[in-house]
Amino acid sequence: MQSITSSAIRPARLIRRGLGFLFLGVGIAGALLPIIPGWPGLFVAILLLGRRDPALRKLHLVGRRGLRSLRTARAPHMRRIGRWLSDQYVGMRRSMTPHLIRAEKMFK
Repeated sequence: MQSITSSAIRPARLIRRGLGFLFLGVGIAGALLPIIPGWPGLFVAILLLGRRDPALRKLHLVGRRGLRSLRTARAPHMRRIGRWLSDQYVGMRRSMTPHLIRAEKMFK
């Protein structure tokens, strides 16, 4: 029985990561544009990349810092938007995390 070499794993990992970032772009575009929903693209991107992907974690931190700066902005309407977006984020994260964990266990 032959063992899988790292050269055989590398292209598959690159393709998976490339598809993950493609779906991440679709998810972000869907979140910004009212034409397409963004959450399916984000869900697939997280499944492809994995929740522990360094780039995905950094992007997540940048997004959270952005929400924090909106919540603490000087302008009252920006604070209101920041609180609303933060509530949306928390609600989506609470509803999606159990599904992501279950899907990751299923695909491993």
